[in-house]
Amino acid sequence: MLLLLCVAHARGEGVRDGGGRDVSVAMFSTHVVRGVTLTPVAAGAWTATCAGCARVLLNQALTLSGRVDVYAGGDVRVTAAGLSREAAGLSREAAGLSREAAGLSRAAAGLWHVRGDAGGYDVVLTMPSERYVAAVLNAEAASDEPAESLRALAVVARTYALQGRHYAAGAGHLAAALCDSTQCMAMRLGPVRAAIQDAVRATSGETVWAGAQRADVYFSEHCGGVTEDGGRSYLRSHVDAYCVRRGAAAWHARVTLEELHGVAQREGWRLPDSLIGIEVLQRSTSRRVLRVALRGAQGRQLELTASALRLGIGRALGWDRVRSDLYEVAVRDGAVVFDGRGYGHGIGLCQAGAMEIALQHHDLRQIVAFYFAGTVVRVGPLDEGWHEAMVGGVRVRSVRAVDMAGDTAGVREAWADALRRFAVVKVPQPLVVFAPSTEMFRQMTTQPGTALASTSGTTVVMQPQQVTGAATAQTLRHEMLHVLVESEASAHAPLWLREGLVEVLARDAARGGTSGPQREHDAAAERVRGLVARYGMAAVRGWLRSGTLPEH
Repeated sequence: MLLLLCVAHARGEGVRDGGGRDVSVAMFSTHVVRGVTLTPVAAGAWTATCAGCARVLLNQALTLSGRVDVYAGGDVRVTAAGLSREAAGLSREAAGLSREAAGLSRAAAGLWHVRGDAGGYDVVLTMPSERYVAAVLNAEAASDEPAESLRALAVVARTYALQGRHYAAGAGHLAAALCDSTQCMAMRLGPVRAAIQDAVRATSGETVWAGAQRADVYFSEHCGGVTEDGGRSYLRSHVDAYCVRRGAAAWHARVTLEELHGVAQREGWRLPDSLIGIEVLQRSTSRRVLRVALRGAQGRQLELTASALRLGIGRALGWDRVRSDLYEVAVRDGAVVFDGRGYGHGIGLCQAGAMEIALQHHDLRQIVAFYFAGTVVRVGPLDEGWHEAMVGGVRVRSVRAVDMAGDTAGVREAWADALRRFAVVKVPQPLVVFAPSTEMFRQMTTQPGTALASTSGTTVVMQPQQVTGAATAQTLRHEMLHVLVESEASAHAPLWLREGLVEVLARDAARGGTSGPQREHDAAAERVRGLVARYGMAAVRGWLRSGTLPEH
């Protein structure tokens, strides 16, 4: 991850967000977008002329042109046509392009905002922070990442996303707090592997805290054996022997003088005509280069920051040339020659080192403590992070460790009652998570804040008990039945059968009451009740397992 540390943070922004909130991301941020097409991915996609305006169903691809200000929601694919900003800044001949590039495509469920005219378009996606963290890990995490370092990366990525603004779009452009490139954090929308899902769920809402404020955190791929100073007490430079165990991350780069003159022309540098040497003027405490002087034969020299030199070369020649600022440099044989270590800026968490720490059986909190000394991991400013307990065969998670008994009241009874009403051969182990806030419930489940609970597989997420109130026990019974029915259901069993069966069982358990039934659920329950009356519960369960129902 190549973070540009030039955007000021809004101190303490989002501290009262309950561990998560929707985040706005500038999409196609490295491109000048000349055209946009919206395509529905699933039923229910829509467009509108403002966020709260009347919605029009999006049933087919819609290509935008001219001056537009369009919102789109649901599951939508956005395809952009345009040039990279680097190519757009060059003449057509220099860029080597005879036509605009096409095929840039992103698909996600969220709120898309497209604004622009014939001169170009801005695209901003607003999505739950938990989904954003999963997309970041999908792009940034190694394929063989251990579970604990993957969780640590999730916590750091979430902290970065919720702490301040990291993207400046410029006057006249749509505002966004984040972007989809390494200027912020790389992200990859779409399906994520199970390990990433587990890491995000296990750390839901958890961020790094320095006292009562979220910390300013960063990460890079490999620190080269020593982290860089980040200007905070918890970001002091220190030796990292762990990452070195995974390799020295040594690299060699050669930039010809002809290439360097091209970079200088593009960046607006006045490079000496006859470059004979390059000298390091200043290094940081970690020995990373801060400033260099490029010297000419006639005595003229150009002073540059190391970051400007690296970014200029990266933009023109590729980001795999100069991999970090930890290097020795000289002019030899008609080229500027770099010999360096590490990949990235080196501030904060080193991904290579974190992986090694995890392999030595240390957990995410120990990893975070190593790279951000004096900080703690928790959801809000006053809790101690997630805690887990076993209650009657059910795993229960809460951020209130001292009051777990209060949160787990009724869990044992609800599970036992559900098992009596829907006994299964292979009993699953449910996980009941009590969300610390309604907003956190919404972020974890993508359900509206009016819902009392949400079940996915064997995981039940509950609203805080001050929200569920007297309906807590009844809601728990209902969701436990969902866990049991889903454990027995075939992938081909229709949704109405699964939902209706739960409604029938839950109403019997509650003697006529349910937790906020919807008309659709009522209709499904009536349909299942009719099947049970005609064929019996054993037959209905057989159809649930097979996914095949009678024709009549």
